[in-house]
Order: sequence, then structure tokens, then C-alpha cells
Amino acid sequence: MRSFFSGILVLAMGLGLAAAPARAQQRQVRLGLVAGNNAGKDPARSLRYAEEEVGRLADLLRTAGDFDDIVTLRGASRAEIEKGLVEVRKKLEAAKADGNQTLFLFYYSGHGDNEALEIGSERLPLRDLRGYLEQLGAADVRVAFVDACQSGALTGVKGGRRAPGYEVRLADPGQVKGLAIVTSSTSNEFSQESDDLKGSFFSQSIMAGLRGAADSSHDGQVTLSEVYQFAFKRTLASTAASLTGGQHPTYDYRMAGAGEVVLTRTRAKDARLAFVREAGATYTVVSRTRDEVIAEVPSSAGEDLYLALPAGEYRVIRRTMGNVSERNFALGPGSATTVDPNGMVVVPQGSPRNKGGDLELRNYLSAYAGASTSVLSGSPSFFGTLALSYTRDLRWAALRARISAASFDSQQDIYRSSVLRASANADLLLPLWFANRWAIQVGPTLGVPMVRQRDALGVVSTSYGFAYGGAVVVSTRVYARTYVLLNLDGGGEFFRLDGERVNRATGSALVGGAVAF
Repeated sequence: MRSFFSGILVLAMGLGLAAAPARAQQRQVRLGLVAGNNAGKDPARSLRYAEEEVGRLADLLRTAGDFDDIVTLRGASRAEIEKGLVEVRKKLEAAKADGNQTLFLFYYSGHGDNEALEIGSERLPLRDLRGYLEQLGAADVRVAFVDACQSGALTGVKGGRRAPGYEVRLADPGQVKGLAIVTSSTSNEFSQESDDLKGSFFSQSIMAGLRGAADSSHDGQVTLSEVYQFAFKRTLASTAASLTGGQHPTYDYRMAGAGEVVLTRTRAKDARLAFVREAGATYTVVSRTRDEVIAEVPSSAGEDLYLALPAGEYRVIRRTMGNVSERNFALGPGSATTVDPNGMVVVPQGSPRNKGGDLELRNYLSAYAGASTSVLSGSPSFFGTLALSYTRDLRWAALRARISAASFDSQQDIYRSSVLRASANADLLLPLWFANRWAIQVGPTLGVPMVRQRDALGVVSTSYGFAYGGAVVVSTRVYARTYVLLNLDGGGEFFRLDGERVNRATGSALVGGAVAF
């Protein structure tokens, strides 16, 4: 009998040892679906970068996030997204049946409102999207990011406030189960994208965070909570001064258990690019081979920040209120490099290059006040003038349209009249000199002046002319996108006086301010 039980014990131990390798092979299967659609129901409001940025995100998740499979849908229809979710559910169920832990990540970038995602001309109601996510029971952890206008309706956050932080403790990640939804804005805010970043503020913040900028614990792992905290601060800071208003990312956290949801990790072959502690600077990292913005990182006076990047060549641009500087870096596998502001080269402020390396197209609205010379006899030599202008920067010059107006009295012999003078001008401004915050532009100007006179008897006469000459604009940037300008004009005017054509010299000196957008 004793030998019988001994045999049973040996058999059980053998079965246990045989099963041990199977348990050792169990792991967390990580699957994702990322979808981007530039089009919405209104073709005139098409986005530019939603489809492109989800492709970059998918690459990042595969490499730094160790995702087994990422379904990437660009410009897909609602049916294709729903089909993708069904296929992912089957893969999750199969992985779960093999005894693995499972994680699913969903990401959408595109148009939307507080009721539905706009997928081209179709709509996917938010309640249906939430239903799909909640039905993925085979995923232990489900994380969804939605970058669309008024997407906070998914989380129920309506006002412009930050969702409360949640407490997680470091433990076995397998203990965490549930659903977390992160949105780019509240249910009454618009989400915005940037030509400078070639993507949306929220998506770019998420990707920068996943590359290490959000790793506040400096353990080489980026968690869901760290990404949200970083994305909230960075998205709000980037959009606070916009005309649309600031974005407040929100989340709905419904998870059980203790532990962190790790989304990405630093790999041994990654190059680490670190930034010195300082206040008031923003660093933009651009891939020189692909000519795309990799990340935008705000400096911190009290925290060490870094990015984990693939080996390669990068341009790092440092921006402060006073100037812009840059430096190129060649980063090798596993290298560690610190960006030293003192070793960077100052970039002229007037250069039309944007953060991504392409030429930047910018608009300026300006208002001026100053003095102009008179071409009418009997009027003051100089009179006060007000002007407004709109300027569009091109690759090689700037086009400016402006209007000016002035009112003064004219005395000719015994006749006195009041005069209203207005002018519409078109200017072509060429860059002459740039240094630090200062710029000088010069170019030709053409215009159509109008003079309207009313004499003491109430008789009104109106005449038009043709103005020509040159303009000089001296500008300095004083804060963010605010400029102080000095505008000087000189030339002549053709007009009729007493039935004859007259050509007289004109000039003006105006001081004003401009806002870039």
C-alpha cells in the first residue's frame, strides 16, 4: 500500500513539474486598435493630421509598448471600426482561453461631438462605443483614448476641470482589472490640432508621455496614471492661450485591484535624451530622417525629464519667451545624452521655419497709430492716422493688406472744409535682416487713396487717386505671439486737383502691435 501511495505522489509531482513550464509561458497578451479619420460630416472642417498621427502611435506601441498586434485604421468607415473591434474580441478570447492575462487599448483621433464620433459622413454614438468596450470581457484591462471635440461626454465630465487623481500601488500588474477611458476634452470643449506639431495637442502629449516624458517615478516604465497626468498638464498649457480656449483632458477610471497599468517601457537599445532642470523653456524634438515632430517637452525646474528614442539623428529646438535655439544630435543605441542649452545655436526669430522643419505659414493682425504727411494745400503738414492690417507669411516673403483713415480740416483762402482721408494698400514685404527677437522687412506698396471734403456750405466732393512707394517694417517679439511694430512709408500719389493731375510726395510713420495666429 505504501508503495502505491508513493507511486501516486511521484506521479503528481511529475504532473506538477510538467505543468510548470506551461504556467511559466503564460504572459500578458497586449492588443490594440487605433483609428484616425480626417473627415467629418462637414468637408470644409477636415482635419489634417488625425490619420497620420495614429500611424505613429501604432509604431510607438509596438516598439515601446510590446504590443503583440495593433490594428491600424486610417480613414476607415464605422463598419470597418466595428469589424475591427469584433476581430480583436475573438483574439482576446483565444488568448484568455490559453490562460494568458490580456490588455486591450483603443485609440481614436478625429471629429466628434458630445453624442457621437464623426467617422466621415457616418456617426458612431458614444454610448455604442462604450458598449463595445464594456463587452470586451476577455480583456482584463481595457484602456481607451478618444481625441475628439466634446469627447468628455464619454466620461461624464462637463466643465473645464481636472478629474481627480486615483491612487494605485505598485504590485502585481495582473491584479488590475477593469476599464479606463481618457478623453482629450470635456463634453463642452473643442479639441484642437497644431500645424507646428503636425498633430493634435492631446495626441502629441500622449505620445511624448509614452516616450518617457511622463515617467515621473523614473523607473523606466510609463503607466496609465502618469500619462494622464502629463497629458492633462501639457494639453492645457498648449491650448490655454488659443482663441478656442483651453482643453481639459478627462478620464473615467473603473478598475479593481492594486497595481499599475504599464503602457510602455524603456528598452536597453533606446537612446535616452535628457533635459536639464530649468523653467520657462519648451523643447521640440524632430527626427531628421523622417522630418517629423517626435515630441514636445516642457522644461521643469524641479524634475528631471527624458525621452527614450530609437537610435538616429534628431534636431532639438529650444524655445523661450526671448529666443529660439537648436542643435543636432546623433544618438546611438543605448546612449545617454543631456541637452545643454549653452551649446545650442540661436535661430533668427523671423525665420519662417516651423518646429517640424518645414516653412511655417503664419497670420498676423496688426493695429497702428501715428502721423502721415498731407498732399492737400491748406491742411496741416502732418495729421494723425489710424490703420489696421492683415499679414500672411509665405515661404519667401509676406503679403500685407491694410487700410488707414484720418480726419482733419483744410483752409484754402477764405474757404474752410473738413476732410476725411482713407486708403487701401497692398504690400509685398521681403526679409532684410533678422537677429534674435528683431526683424526688418522692406518692399513695395501700392494703394488707392480716397479724399472726401465737405465745405462750409455743405457741398461734398470725393476724389480717388493712386499711391505708390515703399514700406519698411521693424518688429520685435515681446511675448509668445505678440509683437511691437514700427511702420514707415514713403512714396507719392497721383490725383486730380482743380481738373489737373497732380503728383505729390507722401510719407507716414506708424507704431502698433500685432498678434500672430
